[in-house]
Amino acid sequence: MAWDANDWIYLLNFTGDIQGQIHTPGKLVAACAADDGSAYAAVGAQGEIWRFSPDLMTAWQRSMPQRTVAAALDPFGQFLAVADAGGRVHVFDRAGESILQIETPRPLHHLAFVPAAPYLLGAADFGLVGCLDMGGRFVWREGLVADIGALTCSGDGAAIVLACYTEGLQRYSLAGKKSEALRIGEACRLVAQSFDGQRLLAAGLGERLYQLDAAGRILATFDLDLPPVSIALGALGTQAAVALDDGRAVFLEVSPA
Repeated sequence: MAWDANDWIYLLNFTGDIQGQIHTPGKLVAACAADDGSAYAAVGAQGEIWRFSPDLMTAWQRSMPQRTVAAALDPFGQFLAVADAGGRVHVFDRAGESILQIETPRPLHHLAFVPAAPYLLGAADFGLVGCLDMGGRFVWREGLVADIGALTCSGDGAAIVLACYTEGLQRYSLAGKKSEALRIGEACRLVAQSFDGQRLLAAGLGERLYQLDAAGRILATFDLDLPPVSIALGALGTQAAVALDDGRAVFLEVSPA
């Protein structure tokens, strides 16, 4: 799944062919996909929320009073979490009914459901990371003094990783225990990881991608011709997708060795 600056959302297969596309009627802020491909969702700059079926037909639409900043679907498309600029997280069910509203100290610009546990992870753009249960309560939270560029978690939530620019890759367990940060030799802006958490893909401010193991050892690098806008790593850690600022989507085979 990819989207562009002209508010088009695309579905591409592994050979790069476009399988579907849709133009959102409002300015697109963020989009997300269920891991099983059963649902897609997007949020707009005026508080719009769209949920799409597997063929990108609109299933339902909602509107929030505050500007939306982030969205996440759980792996099976049962729940959609949306964060707004007022510091509130809204959780919707498949039918678009609001089932939960959560107040947070800061707007959460990064959201992720833990695939194998009933928790929602969130991070602000600066100064906050935390784990919420499905009752809307913080299991833990930390006032991290760092800019946060990306959030990723392993399937069981045991490896929660934040790309924190000059602070490197900050790591937490599902219980909130903080581990030693990982470094790539430059400010870290983007990060993704495999389902088991044994492989990470990271990017800084330049054109280089870094493949790391769970201990932070750099296994390989790959140089692009532009800095990446976004990166994703397949569940097995053997494929990666990279979005570039000139409109290209690049698909990479990643060696496990």
